[in-house]
Amino acid sequence: MREMPDPYVLAFLLVIGVLLLLFYNRLLAAVRGGALCIHGLNGTQEMLGNKYICDSVRIELLLLVPFYALTLVVAGVSQAGYWWTLAALFAFLLLRKIVISLMGWLGSRQAAFRAVERTGYTVAVLVMLASVPALLVGWLVPDAPRWLLWVLLALPPAAGLFIYYLRGRSLLLQTEFSSFFWVLYLCGLEILPICVVVNRLINGN
Repeated sequence: MREMPDPYVLAFLLVIGVLLLLFYNRLLAAVRGGALCIHGLNGTQEMLGNKYICDSVRIELLLLVPFYALTLVVAGVSQAGYWWTLAALFAFLLLRKIVISLMGWLGSRQAAFRAVERTGYTVAVLVMLASVPALLVGWLVPDAPRWLLWVLLALPPAAGLFIYYLRGRSLLLQTEFSSFFWVLYLCGLEILPICVVVNRLINGN
């Protein structure tokens, strides 16, 4: 097995794990929201219209990020250490929220971009849950090929990004937002920051 994280990280994750158990019903609701989002645009709109599901997604997103940070460290993707990895993930989420709010305000489409934001959170919850196998393999099988860990970590985000692209495009096209500008926004203000964060984590900067 790989070396255990330091006691402070373990204590922090233990607290988060207890909170996950306490909010187990919220986790089920978030997963249900993800299933609705995968099902299609109608399912996505049903998810967005359910306040309990949307609130559950936000709660579970915050609780799952610490474990996703651990996954990146254990799998050897992040060389920056646990706390810096966790800080980078939360910084990205904050930056994304600011950018989406700004785009909604500039384009006078606050409601549409708010829907896109919530859809992204829902997909992110599914991606982090689907990355658990990478955490288990990286921790329990220290001799596992590096390429296997990278594949296990790359497939969920790739699938999630595809779903997010489709649902976000459909939501914005309903407001007559250009499909071209949606692709431009996605590449320039969502994918590019992700690449920057990943590069920093891999290089340990």
